[in-house]
Amino acid sequence: MLRIASRIALVTAASTMAIAPTLATARSAGDLQDLIGTRGSSGESALESRGWVLTDGHQGGGAAYTYWWNPSRKDCVMVTTRDGNYAAISDVPPADCNQRTGKGGDAAVAVGAVAAIAALALLASHKSGHHDNGQHYSDERQEAAYERGYNDGLYNEPYHNYDRSDSYSSGYQNGVEQRRDKTSYRDTNRWGAGYAPSINLDDLEGARAAGAESDLESRGFRSVDGFQSGNGRGAVWWNGRTRQCMQVIVADGRVDSVTDIHTHPRCR
Repeated sequence: MLRIASRIALVTAASTMAIAPTLATARSAGDLQDLIGTRGSSGESALESRGWVLTDGHQGGGAAYTYWWNPSRKDCVMVTTRDGNYAAISDVPPADCNQRTGKGGDAAVAVGAVAAIAALALLASHKSGHHDNGQHYSDERQEAAYERGYNDGLYNEPYHNYDRSDSYSSGYQNGVEQRRDKTSYRDTNRWGAGYAPSINLDDLEGARAAGAESDLESRGFRSVDGFQSGNGRGAVWWNGRTRQCMQVIVADGRVDSVTDIHTHPRCR
């Protein structure tokens, strides 16, 4: 990943040029399935030999995601790498490769419904790999809500899901996870502004929901907000003594994740 990271650093910040992910999506991944299972370095060399150029990448959820652009095909693919090997290669929109070019070869012109979200798309910061299923929403309103939530989480803004959107909630959670990954060199359990030692809640992940809620209360936390999150539900827990603001996601009766979101309108 060091090689990939150093090369990505040379790519210009063209992500602000990205347009809506609803534009034409690549169809080249099927020709690259023979690379599944290869080591990352070998796969990278093979992609380059076939005319693909690395444009961007990020990590999250135990995987690395890189985005490759083919100038002749004008296609973009996302490579998912796990444990050092290529695990999946998927077709993704040109915007994920920081490209404004569609299949026609010229700069794509947003029309109709796409024009309505062009301003948002120019500021888009998340890519396919930031979604739980590795795909952008086909619905522009959902995608816009996700983008807003993702940016709020990424830049440590308060959770502000004013339209109670599952898309916003999912985006916020993934934005927080991306921020946590980018700042993993720091001790995230020390973000609180209080003087009392922060409380480690990692042991709650996987626990039954009812027991976890009782455990949180016994550790000095109180529930201050709740929301739906896909097929599960989420809650925000606040500890005034340690100044910890935690987001807990429950799915199938068990705790799926516990994330320190640092700020929330009701964490006070």
